[in-house]
Amino acid sequence: MKKKEGRMRPLRFIQKYGRLIIGGTIIAVVLFGALFAPVLTSHDPEQVSLIEKKQGPSEEHVLGTDIYGRDIMARILYGSRTTLIVAIGVQVLVTLAGTVLGLVCGYYSKVEKILMRILDAFSTIPSLLLCLMMVAIFGAGTINLILAMSVGAIPGCARMVRNQVLSLREKEYIESEKAMGASDIRTMFFHILPACSSYLIVRFSSGLAGSVLSMTSLSYLGLGLSPLIPSWGGMVYEGQTYMFGTPHLVFYPALAICITVFGFSLLGDGVRDLLDPKLR
Repeated sequence: MKKKEGRMRPLRFIQKYGRLIIGGTIIAVVLFGALFAPVLTSHDPEQVSLIEKKQGPSEEHVLGTDIYGRDIMARILYGSRTTLIVAIGVQVLVTLAGTVLGLVCGYYSKVEKILMRILDAFSTIPSLLLCLMMVAIFGAGTINLILAMSVGAIPGCARMVRNQVLSLREKEYIESEKAMGASDIRTMFFHILPACSSYLIVRFSSGLAGSVLSMTSLSYLGLGLSPLIPSWGGMVYEGQTYMFGTPHLVFYPALAICITVFGFSLLGDGVRDLLDPKLR
């Protein structure tokens, strides 16, 4: 006789939920640091002290100071706020706009021919170049940076939703809803959209890591944000000239970038493993 299945084995549990737990824990720590930055450090991230510039880690400055004497730990903690706001803001805007465009394109064939050609045209422009163009046109600022980074990612999300709608709109339950007199809006948002929700959640969580990298790349180039706003990419740029003599200027902000991207990547993979029916 076959033994009854008991609790999930530890190895199976780790394989299924390990990445989700580890990634979620890392991001929870980053989020905690961003929310409680004033509690975790007493230093002002913008306070300049040329007497204390380029100092190594000490009791007063746990991670040392930068080329202007500003506390590196304070700038990393406050910089995490900007990083999370931009990354999450980009993915929220991309998901909302991409979902609406994808639903419309997939449901209305005539609209698709025009709208998808426009989206395909944006897709041909490299994302970083498109961001640079948008920032150059609209100027620096957190909102402008979110908009600039979102434009290049919306076509991909819209295309994914469109493909799902094309496969769902011919289903029997959708046809029955139409036969019962359901409006197009009700059919799209109350019947088709819920079936796409798992794909959107996976895409949202997976896209956060890319948003962090794009944001730090732009701040490294000195674009998108004001130089007065603490940003990890800007810290790496400022410290790269002195990195061989004082490596902590680059090491700690670069480490923050790597840990955050790693956490979001693991979180995205964990959500995908949990929600993707093909991987169950």
